[in-house]
Amino acid sequence: MAQIVHLDDHRRMREPGREMATNLSPQRPRLSDRDLWTRDYRQTDNILYAIMKIKEILDYHLYYDDVWPYLLLSFLEAVHNTRQGDDEALPGTGASLKDYVLSAITPANKRDMSMVLLLTDLIEKSPNFRGTSSSS
Repeated sequence: MAQIVHLDDHRRMREPGREMATNLSPQRPRLSDRDLWTRDYRQTDNILYAIMKIKEILDYHLYYDDVWPYLLLSFLEAVHNTRQGDDEALPGTGASLKDYVLSAITPANKRDMSMVLLLTDLIEKSPNFRGTSSSS
């Protein structure tokens, strides 16, 4: 006899440690190396995309902690201030976020957390090349 299987429930059961997941639980981040590497992080919409991907990853792996949202908002504010001409706060807030992420890396989340470090670096380094883009 045929049976209807919901793929999300099936995946949730197969993932270790996620047996108790509900529809309100953060979903596993969908990461594509191609999608992340092909974006120009000098453009505002791509910076926001990267920030939202960082939030998605940290929300999934560090949902129990309340430190990373503050660090991420501080980093976003520093990126905004850099676009306004104030470059002083970006290295410090980026380093704080990366230090926190490095302290939270485990063997189970190292791929996703390394993506957070990569995205943070891409956002930090891209303003230096802002003047060389023909699309700015």
